[in-house]
Formats: sequence, structure tokens, C-alpha cells
Amino acid sequence: MISKSLVVGALALATALSSPAQAGSWTLKWSGPFGGVYEGSGECSAGICKSSGAYTGPNGGVWKHTGDAHRTGSGQWAGDGAIVSPGGQTWRHSWTWNADNP
Repeated sequence: MISKSLVVGALALATALSSPAQAGSWTLKWSGPFGGVYEGSGECSAGICKSSGAYTGPNGGVWKHTGDAHRTGSGQWAGDGAIVSPGGQTWRHSWTWNADNP
């Protein structure tokens, strides 16, 4: 069985990695080491990025995520996201990033 924290961590990482600063759109698909599959997509325009996706575990449970990021200054970003478990529980998170102080 895959731990809840592993899935939540993987979805949070996917949200962060799928929020590029340049305008455009993307799709993303990867397979996990135990047979799970993540599929997501997103888009950026005018300094605002949005992404969403779903991770289907090897036993069929689906974890969904949504997230956004927006530029707050030169080299600075902030974002929010939500992850929903197969049972309907929701975890919300927010983050900030400064290119000058990683």
C-alpha cells in the first residue's frame, strides 16, 4: 500500500514543477515506481499559471490536485493548491518562492 504522505508529496511536487513562468500550456504524464500514473495539464498567461491533474494509484484510488501560481515581483512567485483524496478529504497548501533567495 502506498502511504498517504508519499502521494500528497508527489502531487505537491508535480504542482510546483508544472508551474512554469513563461506563457503557454503543457501536459504531463508519468508512471510511479509501483504502477501508479499521474496525468496533468496547465497553462500560464500574463504572469498567472494554473495546473490540475490526477494520480491514479496502483489499486485504483484517484488523488486530484489543482493549483495556481502568480508573479508577486521580479523573480518572486506565490501559489496555492489543493489535493483531494479518493475518500474526498481536501488538503490545502500555499507557498512562496524567491529566485534571489532559494
